[in-house]
Amino acid sequence: MNSEKPILDSTITYYDNAADKLISSYETADMSNLHAFLLSNLSSGSKILDIGFGSGRDLAFLRDKGFDVWGIDPAQKFVDHAKERFPDIADHFFKSSLPNLDIPKELQDSFDSTILVAVWMHLPKSMYADAIKSLCALLKPQGKIILSYSITPRTGEKERYFEDVDSNLLQILFEAHGCIKVSSITNKDGLSEREITWVTEAYSHDKL
Repeated sequence: MNSEKPILDSTITYYDNAADKLISSYETADMSNLHAFLLSNLSSGSKILDIGFGSGRDLAFLRDKGFDVWGIDPAQKFVDHAKERFPDIADHFFKSSLPNLDIPKELQDSFDSTILVAVWMHLPKSMYADAIKSLCALLKPQGKIILSYSITPRTGEKERYFEDVDSNLLQILFEAHGCIKVSSITNKDGLSEREITWVTEAYSHDKL
């Protein structure tokens, strides 16, 4: 774990340094496919935790649809932006990162669903199991984990770490933690200038 911390830290530093530019870019993306997938897998009005929320784009969409939204992001600038964007729920946003999330204990076992958009491909495979364990600890019984990750190789990236996600390994580890895949889609990137393919999967956690 310690040997991998520098690569995660450099990725977080990238997002902090590029936050202003990325916020503007993320807000222009066509997220209609992802948002339709979210609505088809989330219970109306439920409590949702968005991990790695970035600009807050998906938080805003879900809040407009009546969901109780919360968020975690490792980049302080994104957290500050969310608090400014949603001032009446500023206490819903925290700075932390996978695989071990540091949030108030009273929030454990309290979420109906967690969503992770464009997060998982930044994690080394050695962190998968610990990250899944952390996610499961946040959920109510029968809660869902929804994650969207790119499967297009990222060549030439030096400031951010990208892992080629092993979807089969991911499913095996989720199943080992009591999570069954219930839905998935594959779609192109929401920004027209990028040739990136995304996989989005929903897992239901059979928590006793």
